[in-house]
Amino acid sequence: MTEHAITFPFRKRCLATAIGLFLTNPSYALQALSDDSLSNTTGEGVALVLDDFKMVFQQPNDLSTGSSYARGLENPSQYDTGFIRIIPTGENYVQLAESAYHTVYNNTYNQSVLKGKAEHKYNETYRSTYEQTYTNQYSTLYQEYTKNIEADVDAKKETFTFDVREGFFNNETLKYYYNQRLADYRDGTSGIGKSLKKDGTTAYTTRPVSEDPTGVLKYEKKAKEYAITNTYEMLDLLYGSRSAEANNDLLNSDFYKGLGNFTRADQVGSQVDTLIQAEITKETASADIRAKYNASQLAEDTAKSAVAEIYAQIIQSAEQAAAIAASGSPVQSLRTKADVFIYGLALSKSDNSLSSRYSNQGFNWGSADNPWLFRAGTEKVKQFKNVEKDVGYLALEAPLATTTPTESDNNIKLGFWTDIFSRQLNSSAEVDPSTGAPKSGLDKEHRLRTQFVANGLSLNGSQTRIFQTLDSDNPNHHQTLGMASVLRLNTNDNPANLSFTDSNLDSKGIRISTAAKSDTLDGTAVTPAIDGSLAPVFHDTEGLYLYSPNINLVLGNMYQPFVVGSEGNNIVLEVTRIPNVPEIYNKIYQNYEDGKGGYLGSTAFTGSTCNVVSCGTPLKANVNDSAAMYQGRNATHSSIAIGTVERLPNNMLRAKDHTDATGVVFKGVDGTAKNLGSVAIDGVLIQHLKFKTTGL
Repeated sequence: MTEHAITFPFRKRCLATAIGLFLTNPSYALQALSDDSLSNTTGEGVALVLDDFKMVFQQPNDLSTGSSYARGLENPSQYDTGFIRIIPTGENYVQLAESAYHTVYNNTYNQSVLKGKAEHKYNETYRSTYEQTYTNQYSTLYQEYTKNIEADVDAKKETFTFDVREGFFNNETLKYYYNQRLADYRDGTSGIGKSLKKDGTTAYTTRPVSEDPTGVLKYEKKAKEYAITNTYEMLDLLYGSRSAEANNDLLNSDFYKGLGNFTRADQVGSQVDTLIQAEITKETASADIRAKYNASQLAEDTAKSAVAEIYAQIIQSAEQAAAIAASGSPVQSLRTKADVFIYGLALSKSDNSLSSRYSNQGFNWGSADNPWLFRAGTEKVKQFKNVEKDVGYLALEAPLATTTPTESDNNIKLGFWTDIFSRQLNSSAEVDPSTGAPKSGLDKEHRLRTQFVANGLSLNGSQTRIFQTLDSDNPNHHQTLGMASVLRLNTNDNPANLSFTDSNLDSKGIRISTAAKSDTLDGTAVTPAIDGSLAPVFHDTEGLYLYSPNINLVLGNMYQPFVVGSEGNNIVLEVTRIPNVPEIYNKIYQNYEDGKGGYLGSTAFTGSTCNVVSCGTPLKANVNDSAAMYQGRNATHSSIAIGTVERLPNNMLRAKDHTDATGVVFKGVDGTAKNLGSVAIDGVLIQHLKFKTTGL
């Protein structure tokens, strides 16, 4: 690695502060920097400022007297071959071999079965046998199941008739008739001046109930029996089987005349017939379902029997073919290993080019009043349970983001290129001790080569806290390593007016490209780490462009930790679930304005969204300041914006969609450009996220 100037200048003010760190009480360490300017801390920590910083990974063991960028070379980036190697390791190879064997076996087996069925016309034979059997069996079963339905239902006619008559017996007309008739019988129908009016029903002779006060003679019981009998007779005359009968006593009776324009009809018989027909229909439908089901079962059994011998031959051939294929495909040939080389990692001052990875200019990061800070702190929080405790943490904090936009923050250029390989399991693991690269096993045909260039980056406002989590009923979360992070990658403080026609789009953007400038500049070697070949020279314009990206991610917080733990031998990375505890989730959920003066959510919700303009409660540089100078870092929701995006009054983002709105652009080697417009993903809350390794 060459050409790297890393400076941590301690100016007079910082020097005095550092001396004070050793001479004063710890609670006043770095007192010259106010608590709020040191990220709202107690003042305890180490402050760092980068001045004129630049860095690029070039050739390992470079014997040159200076960077290739200072030698006047035509393509200095060809020497960006210093690398970081990432080797994913740790698999259960026995289990992997078994899995590979079964994968090949199952694929071959399934294909052989399908092929055998086609060759032996298995499906045609099965289908024709099934359909013929089903048709015959259904017809036979349907006739069997329906032949006695009418007789069986007719046997229920007496029950239906009784139920219908009871319904009429209890209507208002017959209730009135029954009460009148009962009163007549109680009054008596024999003796001087006693008689029962004729109405077409049977007239019974009774003595007055008053003559039987003790009930010994049962006059009351007989009066009720006679009244009920007459009521059923009247039911038949008005609504039943006697409704067509010419009965003068009925027609001339005061009761019948009192019914007005009443029409006698056999309503009882009609309703009974309806009930009988409905019962027949229901039983027929049930018989149809039974016949279809049983016919399908019989047809399936018959069809299986018809193709059983054919199927046995197909299976035998498929098993033989699958066994041969699986045994001839050893797991060693599978490409399940990976090798990743990150070359030419470079940090320099931002410029207007996305064609180069390195500007060879230094940049400043942080100031005495707003430095990088590594500190310890304590916060009272609740995690997992409704129990508040002090949680101590170590924090690494980038300079705070200002509330007033300033272009000086977006001054970082980041670049690197990478070779990513898929390797066979049996590839050599031997490493060159001088470079740390493998001696073999990397195949150019199984390589992804790409370049990453970013301009105008700012990480200001980012923060990572490390702490021990509080008590939890989940053993994987209980008193383990926890983190709370706000990761901010911003390029443009106000992209609302960004246009595809702007000439300086490359000053704030990210480019990912794969094409080389030419075949001769792509290099013939597999990768420089193996043979020390030159780095490729990528095409000047080809690739995917993300203009003015503003990415603000909240990954865990003090109330909802991001934990690093283990389950058995496997590593677990998890943003824990938000517990069902109001005192906790009220700190996380957000109360959105609906744009009409109202809110969507409870007023108890205090969470907020982090974007390029705002990230929670603003911070004052000094407690005596009248206004906050810095953005907060206690937001709970994330946002991702690319391109022409505007911020609404309620701190929500909206992607613009006019013709010149831009953000995601594809450019080809021929100079063509495809503008896909802008993107806004706003208010992202991670409810629960878990990554777990397997097989370790």
